[in-house]
Amino acid sequence: MEQVINFFKKLFDPTGFPPRWHCGTGWDDFTGWLYILSDFSIWAAYFAIPLIIIRYITRRHDARFTRIYFLFASFILACGTTHLVDVIIFWHPVYRFSALVRFVTGIVSWLTVIVLVKLLPTAFSLKSAQELESEVEQRKRAEERLRLQNEMLNEAQEIARMGYWQWDVLHDRITWSDNLYRMYGLRPGMDINYEVYLNIVHPEDREFVLGNIQSALDKGVFEEFYHRILLPDGQVRNIHSKGTLLRNEQGEVVKMIGTAQDVTEQKLVEQELLSKTQDLEATNVELQKFASVVSHDLREPLRKIITFASMLDKEIEDPESKARLYSGKISGSAVRMQQLIEDILNFSYLNAQDVQFSRVDINAVIDQVLSDMEVQISDSAAKIEVGRIPAIEGNASQIGQLFQNLLSNAIKFHQPDVPPQVSVFSEMLTGNQLSGDLLKSAPFSVLSNPKFWEHERFVKIYVQDHGIGFDPAYVDRIFNIFQRLHTRSEYEGTGIGLAICKKIIDIHHGSITASSVVGSGATFVIILPVSQRNFRGSNP
Repeated sequence: MEQVINFFKKLFDPTGFPPRWHCGTGWDDFTGWLYILSDFSIWAAYFAIPLIIIRYITRRHDARFTRIYFLFASFILACGTTHLVDVIIFWHPVYRFSALVRFVTGIVSWLTVIVLVKLLPTAFSLKSAQELESEVEQRKRAEERLRLQNEMLNEAQEIARMGYWQWDVLHDRITWSDNLYRMYGLRPGMDINYEVYLNIVHPEDREFVLGNIQSALDKGVFEEFYHRILLPDGQVRNIHSKGTLLRNEQGEVVKMIGTAQDVTEQKLVEQELLSKTQDLEATNVELQKFASVVSHDLREPLRKIITFASMLDKEIEDPESKARLYSGKISGSAVRMQQLIEDILNFSYLNAQDVQFSRVDINAVIDQVLSDMEVQISDSAAKIEVGRIPAIEGNASQIGQLFQNLLSNAIKFHQPDVPPQVSVFSEMLTGNQLSGDLLKSAPFSVLSNPKFWEHERFVKIYVQDHGIGFDPAYVDRIFNIFQRLHTRSEYEGTGIGLAICKKIIDIHHGSITASSVVGSGATFVIILPVSQRNFRGSNP
């Protein structure tokens, strides 16, 4: 311990140590000064390097591992000091001070080594320059994709006249998309809060909007609603608002996020459509009243015409006279007009809105129809075969009228001198088994989602006869009202029967079509859904 104390007392005392110039006998001027200049040069470099390191660290606030930088600077400065002391010893032999400097240099060196060892795992985990460049390039590409997606989103919002919003409930800050600012007639980026938003809401709708927002906060459910806004230029626009709520860990509502869409044009179209629908409904009611009145007013004189024509016919004694011929024509025309009035009324009374659906046993319905047609079947010696047909959800009365019209036509248009033969049979289908042509002729838009088709069931019914048939070119016309393919002198009828069939099928959300070859009979194909559950509210 005494030596240590003496060491520091004589730290700069050169007594007992000769200057390096006098150590040994080999020092000439060239060797000595080369040694001195080399050590001095090393010291100067070692002194400059720490200054550069320290300047770099103080300028770069984002520099990592600053502790190792300072240790490096201290280590290099200590090493340089040993060389400077060696230069001084040539004239002033402070060997004790030199030893102390070297000891400090050793400590700093090992501290640097220890810190380096500790930092190696972290240093090795850092990405290389190539990896960083690759990451930067990937980030640039991602940013470019994001930019393009944002542009597409903004374009989509503009096309849809829609924008998104976010309300920080706790701090009353509202964030809008640029398109929402434009929709509300404001400068993009300006500060928005709840009060500013309410001031844009139409004065007559503010209480309604306040109630909806408060209800969402109270119930925790944001129910979409419509309201009006008043733009700075005086325009009134209709807005459809949708949203959802975000809560914190305590269950408190902290944010609302959602969308707002300008539906002004849509609302105008809806109002116009509603107005026209109401006008149409009123017109239909008036037409039904008119038809009822007209039919009543026409029936009475027709009955009188038929009655007096019959009486006149009895008064005419000569059956070959022109008077008897004219009387028959009058009576026949009156009867046809009476039938025409009945058919027109039946057609006009078919209304999808008034139809009540229930389970219909089609076989039982057809049995009743055949019973009602017993005289016609007997007179024509018709043979009608009916297979097993599945029950459906429908209107029994209309289904009965459908088959009565089809079977009557099949009997009426039979081959001359050949008794009518009619077959009625069916098959079950799923929605994905229906052909495209049949779908085009039916109002199946409610089933446009493919997920319905696999499970939706349909009955396909065939009514096939061996009668005179018709030209396939007229297949699209035969279901139109008043369309006849034959003269009245050949076959009686008003041309409304198949139109009534088509309207009944439409009310039942099905399809009807026909195929035929002239002289080889006709086949009518009916497709009806087994259930009406997916067609509620979609009446044609």
